Amino acid sequence: MQFVMHPDMVYDFPIWAVAAVVVGGAVLGAMAIELAVRRLLLLDSRRAQNDVAAAMFSVIGVLYAVLLAFIVMLVWEDFNAAKASSFREAAAIAEVWNIASGVPDPAGAALRDGAHAYARAVVAYEWPAQARGQRIDAAAAPLETLHRATMTVHPATPAEINMHAALIAAIARLEDARSDRLLAAQTTVPSIVWAVMVLGAAISIAFASFLRAPSLGMHLAMSGALALSGALVLVLVIALSNPFRGDFRVSTDPYDRVIKRIEARAGE
Repeated sequence: MQFVMHPDMVYDFPIWAVAAVVVGGAVLGAMAIELAVRRLLLLDSRRAQNDVAAAMFSVIGVLYAVLLAFIVMLVWEDFNAAKASSFREAAAIAEVWNIASGVPDPAGAALRDGAHAYARAVVAYEWPAQARGQRIDAAAAPLETLHRATMTVHPATPAEINMHAALIAAIARLEDARSDRLLAAQTTVPSIVWAVMVLGAAISIAFASFLRAPSLGMHLAMSGALALSGALVLVLVIALSNPFRGDFRVSTDPYDRVIKRIEARAGE
């Protein structure tokens, strides 16, 4: 229970190892429950209640399936939202740098250096911290540099005014995307949800043991398959519950591409 109630520890291990532990524990637990029920309850008493137990088990199974589907949908949406925020942030960095290319120096140089430093700070410092479940505002200083440099621009012509307005809008989009990314990095599945999933799985598996099957081997196989299906969904939730941690975390590819383009154009 401690393993599940504190899911952060699973990110220290490969997902295949987590899956092996969760699936193996669930299958063995289901079989152990079935063997214990067979020892405690007579086969005839279970047979007498088979129809009622089967009807109740179908209701419990449907409710638990709906719960799992709802949770998987939420974590999948959060994962995609985190990925989308990283693409928006990287695109905003590139936009700021492109606009700054048309701003006269020294403000233009400060803007270009600030955009480059921001992207590198995200990749080199903030992303590894997010993978450890921490938060480091390494990109805050370059972002402040962008703000200060923007304030030093004094447009005179209509074209310069439009460029300045586009620069301010691009920095605003950068800040919004950054806020979305930081929020996604701090958003996790609450402990109460993990508890409900585990308890729901335990109730479903235990209730299935009250059904009577003539063959012990067949009943053990069915209980194991039921536990396996629930455990695989639990592993999926663990893998997607924090978009910036684990083997399936959101990558820095959008930022890496922006950094390469900036450095290539700066070297021209």
